[in-house]
Amino acid sequence: MAAPRQRRTTAKGSTGAEPPSDIARRRMERRAASGRRSDARWAEILAGAGRVFTRLGYGQSTLEDVAAEVGISRATLYYYVGTKEELLVGLLHDPIETMRTRLEEVAAQPDPAPERLAAALREYVRTMAELPELFIFLSENVHQVMTGQEADHIRDNADRYGRALAGVIRSGARAGEFRADIDPSIAVLGIIGMFNWMHRWYNPDGKRSLADFGEVFTEMALSALAPERA
Repeated sequence: MAAPRQRRTTAKGSTGAEPPSDIARRRMERRAASGRRSDARWAEILAGAGRVFTRLGYGQSTLEDVAAEVGISRATLYYYVGTKEELLVGLLHDPIETMRTRLEEVAAQPDPAPERLAAALREYVRTMAELPELFIFLSENVHQVMTGQEADHIRDNADRYGRALAGVIRSGARAGEFRADIDPSIAVLGIIGMFNWMHRWYNPDGKRSLADFGEVFTEMALSALAPERA
């Protein structure tokens, strides 16, 4: 795991930090506004950004592309967001938290570890199908370029997801339901790596659904972890 990055916080009153500019403050207030018009516009901008990032790739996209997709001027977009990264964080925050929350709910059940692992992986696939913004996160390793407190929150959710999944495997090994000679943390890397690459193989217009891929990958994970029978 990479060493934590040093961040320059912009919270007012923080040591060594400058208060946010008037423009940045207005953006934050605009995005946090409870008015329907403001909320609807921000949701429209995020949806447009998701389409642009998916179509062009995050690295190749620009704020001008997003403004054109939404049908607004660059100046109007700038009223809501100042950088492409802010859009990325806005897109990913809720989906990644949803994925982590669903896994922790499954992991807390009293079921045998193989059942919990299978349920967790199916929830992973379900969340991917419901929240395709996650494909952006996976396809370009964009977590490596995100900075700031909200980005740290996204990374923390991803780390908690990995730890919870490793906990399921560890409990299964203790109960004799999984092999005890495989490091659970390394097993998680292999399993998540396999599932994260579904975006490479999945074709929305193809014959196989995300669930089809998920079922095969889940069976492979369970088979690899199953203890040898005498």
